[in-house]
Amino acid sequence: MAKEYSYRDFRTLLRRNGYVFDRCSGDHCIFTNDVNTISVPYHGKKLNRMIARRLIKENGLKEKTP
Repeated sequence: MAKEYSYRDFRTLLRRNGYVFDRCSGDHCIFTNDVNTISVPYHGKKLNRMIARRLIKENGLKEKTP
């Protein structure tokens, strides 16, 4: 089963992968690095498991740092 992320945990995961907060637009927060931009929905405390998995897979994010 996929790990359930809180918005705060997912934001930390993005920071560990080199992304920085850019802006909030509506109910999505935008994170960016020099090459890529990720839009993360912010609808409350928990991030949907399927959305979290899709964002991790599509953007090649590493869940654990060595």
